[in-house]
Amino acid sequence: MDPNDNIQPGTDPAPVDATADALAALDAGIASADEGQPDPAPAAEPVDPAPAADPAPADPAPQDPPAGDPPPADPAADPEVPPTEPAAPPAADAETEKEIGELGLKEKSAERFRALAADVKELAPIRDALKQAGIEDISKLPDLIQRSQVGEDMVKMVMDTGANPEQYGQALDYLGLIAKASKGDVASAEKAYSVMEQELRVLATMLGKEVPGVHDPLAAHPDLRAEVEAGDLPKARAVEIAGQRAKSAVTTQAQQREQEQSQAQQQAEQGGIAWLQEFDADARARDPDYLAKRPALNEAVAHIRATLHPSQWPQATALAYARIQAPAAAAPAAPAAPALPRPGPLRPTGPRPAMAPAFDDPMKALDFGIEQANNAAA
Repeated sequence: MDPNDNIQPGTDPAPVDATADALAALDAGIASADEGQPDPAPAAEPVDPAPAADPAPADPAPQDPPAGDPPPADPAADPEVPPTEPAAPPAADAETEKEIGELGLKEKSAERFRALAADVKELAPIRDALKQAGIEDISKLPDLIQRSQVGEDMVKMVMDTGANPEQYGQALDYLGLIAKASKGDVASAEKAYSVMEQELRVLATMLGKEVPGVHDPLAAHPDLRAEVEAGDLPKARAVEIAGQRAKSAVTTQAQQREQEQSQAQQQAEQGGIAWLQEFDADARARDPDYLAKRPALNEAVAHIRATLHPSQWPQATALAYARIQAPAAAAPAAPAAPALPRPGPLRPTGPRPAMAPAFDDPMKALDFGIEQANNAAA
């Protein structure tokens, strides 16, 4: 029966929209994949292709597998190529799993929720540290890093000068006074002049320079002054000699001070080494795991000795030792199998008869038994 027989006369049959059917099948496949189910096979009407004139020779098309045979293997699923292992899901805690259950999330959404929860917990300490530093907006973080770098550079510059904190503070105060004096502050100018005069006096005394009203190098050398007053020595020459004496005295004092510091350093190191030896003996006696901790302690002590003054060795060593954890004890080895006794030498007894012969004479039977016994004892 022709299906068009039921169509009323004068009406055209509804056209089949192949594009709409294909899009509907694609939407159904995507929805099915999201739900974790296989894609439904779209039902497509067979279309007879128009015959092409003089087709070019081509490779024979692959034949469909017969019914009942397994489908051809997917090249992407080659068993010889190991598949890429999926990333391990983030470890979830009880609180996260409870929220997942309350929200009724499915597997994919639950995995995403676990990942987000893990990221939040990992970044929480960083967020708290930024808030404590006064950073509420993440865009201000580069400014904080830049200020920190500038601060480190400033500290390095100060340390490179070799000045102590007091000297550095005085230098900053002096710069402040000079800045105010340049703006017409007379009081700041007087203070700056007083500071400069004191520095000039110290330097003039060190070098033996003559600065009128500030330093007279001949005041500390009465012999030179007497020769100058008697006219036996020109004043310029006397000032030059006074300067040489002053410089020599400064050099000698610096050498003595350096020698004293070296001796004090050596004594401090000897005291620190003696303390480390006492600590080693005491810890060895008290801690049964000391020998296992000793390699880590040696590494920590080497760093301490290279970076800290010997007076700080005891405290730093005690703190480092308290942080060291004893390594896990190794599992006891399985007992060895008992050794088998070594076999002794074989005694050549010679071949024995498989069956004793029958004797009619009892004496012959007795002689045969005695002979067998002697052979066995040999």
